[in-house]
Amino acid sequence: MRAPKRVSIISFLLFPALLHAQSSGIPLHAPTYHILDRLDIMSGVNSPIHPELKFYARQDAAGYAVAVDTLSTRLSWRDYADLQYIFDDNNDCIADSGLFCRRNDRGLFKVFYRTPAHFFEVNTKDFTMRVNPMFNFHIAQQKDDPELTFMNQRGLEVRGEVDDKVFFYTNIVESQARFADYVTQRVEMYNAIPYAGNYKTYSPRIPDVTNAYDFNQATAYVGFRATKHVGVQLGHGKHFIGNGYRSVFLSDFSNYAFYLKLNVRVWRFHYQSIFQELSALGANNSGGPNLRIPQKYVAAHYLNYRITPRLAVGLFEATVFNRSEQFELQYLNPVILYRTVEGMIGSPDNVLVGFDARWNFLNRFQLYSQFLLDEFLFSSLVDPEEEGWWGNKYSWQAGLKYINAFGADHLDIQMEYNTVRPYTYSHDDPYNSYTHYNQPLAHPLLSNFKEFIGQVRYQPVPRLILSARYIRSKLGENTLTENWGADPLISNRNRVRDYGNVTGQGVPATLDLLGLDASWMLYHNLFADFKLLFRNKNSDDDTRDLKTSLFGFGLRMNMWNGNPDF
Repeated sequence: MRAPKRVSIISFLLFPALLHAQSSGIPLHAPTYHILDRLDIMSGVNSPIHPELKFYARQDAAGYAVAVDTLSTRLSWRDYADLQYIFDDNNDCIADSGLFCRRNDRGLFKVFYRTPAHFFEVNTKDFTMRVNPMFNFHIAQQKDDPELTFMNQRGLEVRGEVDDKVFFYTNIVESQARFADYVTQRVEMYNAIPYAGNYKTYSPRIPDVTNAYDFNQATAYVGFRATKHVGVQLGHGKHFIGNGYRSVFLSDFSNYAFYLKLNVRVWRFHYQSIFQELSALGANNSGGPNLRIPQKYVAAHYLNYRITPRLAVGLFEATVFNRSEQFELQYLNPVILYRTVEGMIGSPDNVLVGFDARWNFLNRFQLYSQFLLDEFLFSSLVDPEEEGWWGNKYSWQAGLKYINAFGADHLDIQMEYNTVRPYTYSHDDPYNSYTHYNQPLAHPLLSNFKEFIGQVRYQPVPRLILSARYIRSKLGENTLTENWGADPLISNRNRVRDYGNVTGQGVPATLDLLGLDASWMLYHNLFADFKLLFRNKNSDDDTRDLKTSLFGFGLRMNMWNGNPDF
């Protein structure tokens, strides 16, 4: 329910102070992202968050929720339920949480769950901490497969702050799984678990299945506020840049990585620099179990400028390099253009640049786009003899979000188109490809494809989320002996031809995927899930055809896995 006017005014006065504080981030794919996206489009309240840069700080999410509760006149009862979810989930980030957040002072044994969102919490003047269990138990039946697929994940999440200046976050999740056939095929092809990384195979007795995997996932970082507007993080985790279902800049599809991140937020700007240590190969193909995986590095900058509260543009650049497993110190300069560094040191590194834009309009719609340039030759556009030059490597995205579609509260529609030219993200040195642990740093389909995504999400009551997504992709795949530009892990020196290259060349294939999901929140962040998935790959090479039908259900708590939509 909306806070009393007196409470709202006090909270609004506190809002600027909240925004300058530092806090841990909201895990990617958590419900808060969709809620904040909706509020930014429809509430009419200016958001301090630059939504292109994920993950969001909890302090920003809580502060913005307070401001929306205070200022917006466009909220429905479902929107207030969304705000209550954010208040409860981030009660440590609100100056007087008792005004907004629900409490149960008796809790469980008067110690646990004294607030709905947190198993155990500490609140003192100089130290706060939240501890929560994590689990995901899911089981499914695949058509024409006598063995079940399953996901068995257990973990623990801990976050907190010290002296209102230093914050920390850590989680570790132990996982065992047997995947659908197309995911298993991907694991065997690239020696990596999608959205994760290293694994070992095993044969469980319960359930009695083959082709199962055992793997761990972990996130950990510490951060502090260097100045009022500058924050620093050091840790191990993932990032996402963009407004879409996909990103052609940086996504969370690949493995976790060690990173140093700098954030500068001043006026209408948010500037972020990320320096990461990556794995050039996977553990299962690095030469042996006791050999260190070859390392490479990426340095990336992203500048977002909010021209108006509803219109924003951004610039992105990244470079991938390997220097006998040591970082190129000149790339630590957080503001210089990387092409300038390349010229100064004569490097053979892989540099990418990009541009994106976002426009919210009519309190219902958002248009967004990304364009990334890996390499380009202008003369190939005007000289017929150079048409289709292999080095014209670029990708782009265009999308539209429509919230409260057709006047139906919490009916949200998203449509998106992505295309990536052949050989994009690749390099003549495969260690310099835009990849990590044999997985793409951007789009999960890698390169040489066109893709359409349509997604519908409806929330008839606050605890029930119904969603459907349809994805159609036109792929061009490599043959066993020819590199048509579909896999950035392969050196582009081995290309088939220099000119006449088109998106979808090689072995054409069409991929159709339909996913239907229903999730009921039994308790805060405790969900019962029901899933249907239909996937059909139809290739010109009949041996690559694969049809998958899957139905499953499960129970999860504080877990936010990405869908294996590839």
